[in-house]
Amino acid sequence: MRSVKFSIIKGIRAVKYSEWINRKFPGIKQKELWRPSRNTMAKAGFVGAFCAFIPVPLQMPLAAIIAYFAKANIPFSVALAWITNPVTMWPIWTFGYLVGAWILGMPTLRNIEVTEGLGVWGWLVEVFPQIWIPLWFGNIFMGLLVGSILYLVIRFIPIPHFNKGEAPKISNAQQPDQADSSK
Repeated sequence: MRSVKFSIIKGIRAVKYSEWINRKFPGIKQKELWRPSRNTMAKAGFVGAFCAFIPVPLQMPLAAIIAYFAKANIPFSVALAWITNPVTMWPIWTFGYLVGAWILGMPTLRNIEVTEGLGVWGWLVEVFPQIWIPLWFGNIFMGLLVGSILYLVIRFIPIPHFNKGEAPKISNAQQPDQADSSK
């Protein structure tokens, strides 16, 4: 287990100290982007979940770039982009497509007829032009919804790990009267 942890830290250091990356993204070494805090983790939850639902390749670099500009935790946002891995992407994107078709009132795949045959060309010519709008709309909607829920959960629900470094809040009734202390 120790060697796995060491290799992960070694990989993060290689990214942080890469000459090319430091030229393109000068603030990449900021500690806020790499260490967990409630604010950066909440932003990373939104960014990672949103990028996971977008039906494009290379979601991890997209999540890292958006996390950099949003000042979010980069490792957490990249890890969340793996919600849609090769096993889960088809059910998630299909559900997003069905949600998009339902919201837009468009026909689903069951109602689309293919006259060119079942080959790739017939699918690209007849089916894809009819499904790409609900596919994108539904998955962006689901990404915004899941990302917003994750942001709110991380940001506002008390999580013990994030409460370690915070000082306990003192209410006005518990604060000593400043007028008495000045005497």
